[in-house]
Formats: sequence, structure tokens, C-alpha cells
Amino acid sequence: MVRNDATSPAADASRIWTLACSSLRHDDSLSARDISCIEDITPVSVFDSMIVLNASNEFTRKTIESKDIILQALQAANGGVPLTPLIKIDAPRAPRPEPAEQEQEAPARTEPTPAKQENATAPQHRTQHTDADRGRDDSRGRGQKASDRPKPRPQTRRKPFVDAPAGGKFVQQKLDDFADVPVTGPAGERAIPIPGVPVGGQKVARDEETHLNRNATFSTFVPGDSNRFVRTVAMTVAEAPGRSFNPLCVYGGSGLGKTHLLNAIGNYALSENSALKVRYVNSEEFTNEFIESLQSEAQSNSLMAEFNRRYREVDVLLIDDIQFLGGKEATLEQFFHTFNTLHDANKQIVIASDVAPKKLKGFEERLISRFESGLSVEVKPPNVETRIAILRMKAQITNLEVDDDVLGLIAEQVTDNVRELEGALTRVSAMASLNHQPITRMLAEQTLQDFFTTEVEIKPTDIITQVAAYFQLSFDDLVGPWRAKNVALARQIAMYMTRELTSLSLVDIGEIFGGRDHSTVMHAYKKIQAGMAQKREVYNYVNELTGRIKKHTNPGV
Repeated sequence: MVRNDATSPAADASRIWTLACSSLRHDDSLSARDISCIEDITPVSVFDSMIVLNASNEFTRKTIESKDIILQALQAANGGVPLTPLIKIDAPRAPRPEPAEQEQEAPARTEPTPAKQENATAPQHRTQHTDADRGRDDSRGRGQKASDRPKPRPQTRRKPFVDAPAGGKFVQQKLDDFADVPVTGPAGERAIPIPGVPVGGQKVARDEETHLNRNATFSTFVPGDSNRFVRTVAMTVAEAPGRSFNPLCVYGGSGLGKTHLLNAIGNYALSENSALKVRYVNSEEFTNEFIESLQSEAQSNSLMAEFNRRYREVDVLLIDDIQFLGGKEATLEQFFHTFNTLHDANKQIVIASDVAPKKLKGFEERLISRFESGLSVEVKPPNVETRIAILRMKAQITNLEVDDDVLGLIAEQVTDNVRELEGALTRVSAMASLNHQPITRMLAEQTLQDFFTTEVEIKPTDIITQVAAYFQLSFDDLVGPWRAKNVALARQIAMYMTRELTSLSLVDIGEIFGGRDHSTVMHAYKKIQAGMAQKREVYNYVNELTGRIKKHTNPGV
């Protein structure tokens, strides 16, 4: 690698990226959208044969990594020595404009956003959206001279590909109907009972040290024929970490309880031995923390040492959605060594994936073989008895009075996904709340008439298309970067319905909606869910859109 000893890795990264951009802007093979993605990048540091870059969204990351011409430009700018881009999605945290014009997102993580190296040549505009709440300590910048620290970049908006949509009076009036719907009450308690969310408490009570959801325990995991074996295995692992079934791989479709089981293992292990070091992390967090450890010249060794300590000195490592590490060679290499260190020390490793280990894409055989050296267990869709039991528990923890025949009606109709079960119960309870009446079978049948219209698979594109048309917007408006009020709230409805009507995970949905963070999707879901029980207009919009979407997907109904 061509390196000027008088400059820092941050300065080298800025110089190399600036040179590469100079040549790329004159390349006719790149589209205007490609150029916009290039301009969205912030160079951070050079580390061995890698250049660390920051991008504001997943689309930009995929574009940069997939363009051979960009890799060639980087190599040329580095004196002919190849450089592998290592890209972290990390949007800047700028002061928000007027609240009425902003998309409301999930609470920001406590970790400060890394400072950006100012590039004096390349345009520096970024789309803004929040990262996931991680609650991590971050000591970046300590011990550095002020002159060595990367300078913060100007917080200016990137010009959209086309003019941002203005929206008409019709859509603005609709959105104004529920713009003020609170997710929580004045005292921090939820304004309405939501199935699966204890009244007066947050759904995710993450521990700052372990990152475990303290509410996800074995006692709140409903056992049944479809998941009794995997629950038993998980309990065995929690009782004696590292002694059997190591590693444990839990796989299955979205919304079936894999994340719940991982957290339950960690919580139970700590309840039995509080001295254990437990760490829960999803693949997105693991990737971001690894990249962050490479971003500071003065602290590169100490940050990497801290990263290794955080993940290689634990007794139980729980890593979720590992399939999203596929194809990320540098991160997988780091995880490979982490895995070996823990396994050799008889420390427990538990991973969750949407497919069996042998079907993971973008993973080297050496890592897959290590996954398969332990035990792989599948979480399957619950049978009707288990679905009724799940609904009954959800009703009990939210103090909902629901007759068994209503629970049976919902359980008979929703067969594959626990999340859809909760969505159906939410609709019924919302309608009862709006009408100030008890939850009866007749009310449930009327409320869920459109919800149960068809079993034809609904695609996210169908949902986005119908929601955009309903609010007089375009498909690109909802997945694009615009945060104007009329677009942001329509996008929240589309996210809610995608979460409810498909089996996609929060991360998947975030990527579909322009590479947004999964915490943004969760906030949108909670916002609309609360609005449905507080304002009839919101309920009607979601109900009407559900009917349109299902009829569009299956015109014969």
C-alpha cells in the first residue's frame, strides 16, 4: 500500500478516496445514482489492505461493493495496490429541523457517532436516519491530539435525485389525523395495551452490559409440539454453558421466537450464575463495532484489543441473524477467530439464522463446518393449540379480557407466524377500544374480515405500491431519503403493514425502505399500532389498505 509516513491513516483514506472520486466522476459507465452513492461516502481510515468508509444507507454500501470500476479506481489511487472497501452504515446525527417536518425515529443509541474526516474536494451530503440503540461505551478520541482528530463534516443535506414530493391537501389532512399519536403516555407508560408488550413497560428492556432483553425469558416462551425440543435444548445449554451442544445453532423462519430463545438462554444462565460474562449481539452490531475498532490511528491497537476483549473473554456469546454476515469477508474473518478462541476455551456459542448452517450463503466452508460440529435445531411454526396458548399469554400480560372462542378464531386463521397472531389480536383489541365494547367473536370476525381474505403471499412491493397510491405519493417517495411529514408518516404505515403482513425481519424491512435501521422500523410499527387504538381514522386507513392490498394480490376475492 502506498503510504505517506508523515500523514495519518485518516488523511491517507481522504487522499485515496478523493483521487478515486476524481476519476470516477468522468466515467460514463456510472449512472447519476451511482455517482450520488459515491458522493455519499465518507473516507475514515486505511488499515492494512482495507479502506474504512462510512455510508448513510445499505443501498450505497451495496452499490460501492458491487462496482468493479470503483475497486479499480481505488487501486489506481493507491499506486496500483488493491484496497478492499470496508463499509459501515453510519448516518450523521445533525440537529433536527422543526419536528413537524421530521420523520420520527427510534431513540438514538448512547454511543456518539464517530467524527467524520472532512474531505475538502468531494461533495459531502448525507441522508439522515438513526442507528440502532446499542448502549455501548465509546472512548474514541481520548488520548488524541486535537490536531489529529478527524474534523466533523458539515451537516448539509444531499440533494435528492428528484425534487422531494410535496404531497396534496388530501394526503396532508389524512396524515394530520394521527401525527400527534403518542407511543407512550405522559408518565412513560403505554397509552394502550399492546399484545406482547407489558403495560407500563417497554417491549425491549435491554441490559446495558449484556444487551439482553430482560423480558425475554423461558417463562414467557410458550412451549408446544413445534418448539418443545428446541426449548429443551436451549434450557440445557443455559443450565450448563459450554458443556454440551456447543455451538448451538437455532434456525427457522422470521417471527417464530429465535431471538426470544437466545435472550432466554442468556437471562437464565445469569440467573444461575451472576458471575458469568454474557453478550448478546446481532450481526449488524457486530459488524459496526468491528469497523469502528479500525477507525482511529492513535487508538487502533487499543480499540481492537477492546473489541477482542468484549467478544473473546465472554462465557456465553449469543449472536442473532448471522446470515447477514454473509459476503462480508473481513468481518467473517474476525468472527472466525472469535469463534475459535471461545470454542477452544469451552465457552458457549449460540447463533440464530433464518436457514440451517449448511444453507448459509457467503460463508466459507471452514466456518460452516464449525457451526455443524455442534447441534442445529429448527424452530417450526406453532400448531393451533400452541397458537391459542400464545394468544392467551399475550392477552394476560396486557390485561385483555378475551374469550377462548375469539382466540380460537384467530389461531385457526393465522398459521405460520407468531407476529401475525399478535397483529390480528392487536386489530381486534384496537377496534374494541375505539368502540368501548368487549371483545367478542362477532367483533373479531367483522374486524378481521379483510385480514383473513386470502393466503396468497403478499410482497413488500405490493404494500409499498398500494400505500403510496393511497396517499398520493410514489413508490420512490416511500423508499427514498425524504423526511417531510407527508412522506414520513405514510412510510411508517407501509413499514407497519410490511411487518404485519409479511414474514420479513426488522432488518429486512429496513433494507427495503432505503437501508434504514431496524430500530426505525420498530418505532414506526409501535407508532401506528398505538394510533390504531387511539384514533378511528388511523384504524380505518390500515383496515382499508389491508383490503386493497389483499384484493390486489388476489383479484378473485
